[in-house]
Amino acid sequence: MTSKQTPQAGESKDYTIVNKAVEAKDFTVNKAVEAKDFTVNKAVEAKDLTVNKAGEYKDFTVNKAGEAMDFTVNKAVEAKDFTVNKAGEAMDFTVNKAGEYKDFTVNKAVEAKDFTVNKAGEAKDLTVNKAVEAKDFTVNKAGEAKDFTVNKAGEAKDYTMNIGNAN
Repeated sequence: MTSKQTPQAGESKDYTIVNKAVEAKDFTVNKAVEAKDFTVNKAVEAKDLTVNKAGEYKDFTVNKAGEAMDFTVNKAVEAKDFTVNKAGEAMDFTVNKAGEYKDFTVNKAVEAKDFTVNKAGEAKDLTVNKAVEAKDFTVNKAGEAKDFTVNKAGEAKDYTMNIGNAN
C-alpha cells in the first residue's frame, strides 16, 4: 500500500477543504452583505431622488396652475372689458341711429305735410276753377234758356195774336 495515507494527512486535507469552504462561505456572505448594502443604498438614493423629483414636479405643477389661473383671470377681465366696450358702442350706435331715424321721420312728416298742403291747395284751386266753369256754364245755359223762352214766348204771343186777328 504504497499510496496509503496517514490519518493525520487526511485530517489536514479535510481541514484545508473545510477551511477553504469556510473562507468561501465568509467571502460569499461578505459579498452578499456588500450587495445587500449596495442595493439598499441605491434603493434609498432612488427613493430620495423620486421624492425630490416629485416635490419639484409638485412645485412646477402648482406654479403652472397658478399661471394658468392668472392667465384665465386676465383673459376673463379682457373679455369683460371687451364686452362692456362693445355694449357701449352698440348703445351709442343705437342712440345715434334712433336720432337719425327720428330726424328722418320728422323730415318725412314735414315733407308729407307740405305735400298734403300743396295737393290740398291744388285741389282747392281745381275745385274753384271747376266751380267757376260750372257757374259760367250754368249762367250761359240759363241765358240760352232765357233767350229760348223769350223767343218761344214771342212766337206764342205772335201766334196768339195771329189767331185773334184771323177771327
